[in-house]
Amino acid sequence: MKTKIIQPFLVVLTFIFVSCTTNPGASNIASLAESWVASSYESKDAALNMVTENMSDKGYNIGARYIGFGFNFNADAMETDGMVVTNVIQGSPASSVLKVGDRFISVNKVLVTQESVDDGSLSFRGTPGVPVSAVIERDDDEISITVERGIVEPTYSKAQIIQNISNADADNWGDNSLGYEIREVVTDASKGVVYVKTWDKFLDDASGLEAEALTLTRFEFDQDGKVLNVGNMTESELILRQTGWAITK
Repeated sequence: MKTKIIQPFLVVLTFIFVSCTTNPGASNIASLAESWVASSYESKDAALNMVTENMSDKGYNIGARYIGFGFNFNADAMETDGMVVTNVIQGSPASSVLKVGDRFISVNKVLVTQESVDDGSLSFRGTPGVPVSAVIERDDDEISITVERGIVEPTYSKAQIIQNISNADADNWGDNSLGYEIREVVTDASKGVVYVKTWDKFLDDASGLEAEALTLTRFEFDQDGKVLNVGNMTESELILRQTGWAITK
């Protein structure tokens, strides 16, 4: 549902292979992959320039699978605009119900406010197959909808990645970061694939506690040395346990 803008173009690891007639040099793509990861910690401008200049126009990433509706909104505009749908994920449970521009008023009779978003009292996530009722505003009309939660497999184009980064607050970029290290880079030049292993430490948004995690980021490059797809796999459960959450049924 919510797009988080700390590392906006590092998402869930997905293996997608595209045949290439030639591949760029191992050192070149390894260096670019390492720079890409570093730019995500450096600044909004560095991240934006990295994607704009080094991702193929056909490039994309695939986000973390989750159970929910399947839409995105601009969290930074929540206080002024409310929860306004900026993207509906193709093939998601919400794809036949929601439209870009819809504004959520309530979910299961809970008003959509900054507080209800922050405290997790809304019912977007949860057990799959359960219908969730909501009220939205569309073209100045209030509409009641029902969405049955399901598996969402988000895919983001280069244009959407750029938009997500552009919506971020440059002054707050990296405020939660307490440091990072790139610990290993492994390259398979024959396939144009690079893996980057990164350690980072940060303050958790919800709890304010320190947490750390390892992230394995996979890059695939096209024959021109541009990033064709990028994704990551991180220690989500470890992060939750470090910040006081228990994993329950």
